[in-house]
Amino acid sequence: MERQNPSIFNDIVGPTMVGPSSSHTCAPARIGFTARQLLNGKLKKAVIEFAKEGAYTDMYKGQHSDMGFVAGLLGFRPEDPRLRDSFNLAKQAGIDIKFVISDFKPIVPNLAKITLFSDSGEEVKVDTDSTGGGTFKILAIDGFETAIVGDCYELIVYADTADEQSIVKMKADVASLFDSYEGASTSSVNGKTLMNFHLRKEIAKEKINEIKKTEHVSDVKVIEPILVVASNRNTKMPFQSAAELLELAEKDNKQLWELAIDYECARSGWTPKQVMDYMQYVVETMERGAQEALKGDIDMNGIIKPTAGKIDKTCKEGKTLIDMGVLDVAVPWGMAVMEYSCAMGVVLCAPTGGSAGVFPGAIIGTAHKLGLSMEEKVKTMLTVAVTGIVMSKDCNYSAELYGCQVEPGAASAMAASGLVYVMGGTVKQSMDAASCGIQNILGTICDPVAGLVQVPCISRNVIAIANAVTSANIVMGGYDPLIPLDESAETMFRVGKQLPSELRCTCKGGLCTTATGLKLAKEQDERDNARYEALK
Repeated sequence: MERQNPSIFNDIVGPTMVGPSSSHTCAPARIGFTARQLLNGKLKKAVIEFAKEGAYTDMYKGQHSDMGFVAGLLGFRPEDPRLRDSFNLAKQAGIDIKFVISDFKPIVPNLAKITLFSDSGEEVKVDTDSTGGGTFKILAIDGFETAIVGDCYELIVYADTADEQSIVKMKADVASLFDSYEGASTSSVNGKTLMNFHLRKEIAKEKINEIKKTEHVSDVKVIEPILVVASNRNTKMPFQSAAELLELAEKDNKQLWELAIDYECARSGWTPKQVMDYMQYVVETMERGAQEALKGDIDMNGIIKPTAGKIDKTCKEGKTLIDMGVLDVAVPWGMAVMEYSCAMGVVLCAPTGGSAGVFPGAIIGTAHKLGLSMEEKVKTMLTVAVTGIVMSKDCNYSAELYGCQVEPGAASAMAASGLVYVMGGTVKQSMDAASCGIQNILGTICDPVAGLVQVPCISRNVIAIANAVTSANIVMGGYDPLIPLDESAETMFRVGKQLPSELRCTCKGGLCTTATGLKLAKEQDERDNARYEALK
């Protein structure tokens, strides 16, 4: 199926997660949560395999992908604090979980193959991909191709035939039981078939029992969704590009935050109040993370110690530092959220874990400095989010695919748009500020030292915050970036594809391969191995 239209709360300011990584902590939890539902019996054992040359290999311990997978397999969602203790909880439940590095081809950077065993001897094999920003895809189940992304109730129907006429009839019979569905697929292997129906609503037991009685059906399974906003492929969206957004804003005399509500109501089926209320929850989550980390008493589980609180204190005391104006608040707030994420605090992917500090710093920190109300914070974040919607096109914000430019870099462009709104600028100026922000970060690589979301990730969030503020300011002062936002955004993703894989979150290039970077990676690996030994 074609990619679903992005949702503000699925793809731009979401999901909520236990840090540090959207791709390597949040998505594994979602994958585990989804895959576990394919077992009829109680989970007894799981083997999770990573490709030797894939993105997980050097990062799954440091970014706690292992804890994410285990937590999901236990039935926990990525924002559940129990994720931090998932290994111990699995041991207490008598579940044996192993992680293996295997020599298969990584057809996608974040490929993981999972084999699950139940207490009754059932075995299920699942091929999975973490696709950026906490999104994921189930690529195959027991060798049958699928495209499950967690935004639907998934009806899985196994058939003991691959006869084309029989499958066509079965598919029609099953489809007739539902008023509508989001899509369906079939895959046949070795004389057997798997049919997968994507549905927005929960499936009644009576219908499942009716399907089970259908000729050739050998088994039926149902997976519940894990994304915040359900699939809605049959709805018409009010706009998709920045050009369409600008035209609509001028035609209807609406602000970007109002158009954001129009968009998300169409995409989700929610009411305007539900959209506003959920965005308030987003703002409160970011504020809470910053305030907790500014206390300074957190363990970042890695190669550096928290410094946001110290910087905040120094700025407030006016000692030695050059006066940065609003950045004296925005920078510590952004750093604090990144540090809180590294300490496995509950944060927000915005749009990813690697850029979790940009919006809290550039938008919420600035709002705090200016004394803005909660209503204004919500409206500003809606402005930020709808800018991210039109920037994304058909792409996910994933450093594994496009480099760091699409994580803190893209977030800074979105934030610039929101800051223009705060200053009373026009919709056109918001679009121009976002375009300017993109132009400033084109080609930024992703090279997380020791596989952690710490160096240079935290300081890149800081420079992204500064980029947002300066881009907004110069556009408000009259600067014209000339290149429209649609063209700048397309360029950002095109440039990302041109980056070599070594510079796209694989730990095989950039700062990761310096002498100090390699030394830090070795030390971190020793700490991670000691953690594994302690958990046995």
